[in-house]
Amino acid sequence: MASNDRLALGVCFSEERDLLSQWRGYADDGAGFSITFRKEVLDTLARNHEVNKLSLTKIAYGYQDHKEIKEVIKVLYDAFGEDAGRYSENGSTGIGNISVNFGPNGEKHEKYENAARALFTVKNGAFREEKEWRLFTYGDLDSLQGVKLKGTGKAIRPYIPIAIPENAVSTVTLGPTNQTPRHILKFALKNNGFYDVSVRTSSASYQAR
Repeated sequence: MASNDRLALGVCFSEERDLLSQWRGYADDGAGFSITFRKEVLDTLARNHEVNKLSLTKIAYGYQDHKEIKEVIKVLYDAFGEDAGRYSENGSTGIGNISVNFGPNGEKHEKYENAARALFTVKNGAFREEKEWRLFTYGDLDSLQGVKLKGTGKAIRPYIPIAIPENAVSTVTLGPTNQTPRHILKFALKNNGFYDVSVRTSSASYQAR
């Protein structure tokens, strides 16, 4: 109910610059690039983007991050525990008997929204190798500013353009099946205003499928 007509918009990062599963899943079967960003620049970007309440958050994974998961559960309980209790006491089988004001003037609106947002900071422990961070915002489409739409293979997807400054990029790593010569990549970066960027090649032993 708290997520009705609301959604999270964001971009995901990994602490791992050269991880085989990431090359396979997100970089054209190893033929792409891995871009390393300076965390402090992304932190500043999130803090200064006050309109859409951007946050840069480290993802918590299952039992490995039990303290962080416990905090998320506490936030959820503080927001929804009372309503869930009334729902249980009434013996309801549907959601129609719970009266909750999710509108902007509701007394618990901010608590509900923060709790729902917290759900996007946790992930199944099976994905822990990704060491993911998310730069994202959460809300309903009418409250978010600058939303645009694009067509994908199966759906229309909303997104918010975010200008990441050039000084945020520290390193670009060539994928294990990427055939671009290093000097060509360095030239391409400088030609597009990226002067202080290191170029590396993947150390993954890889055979394209």
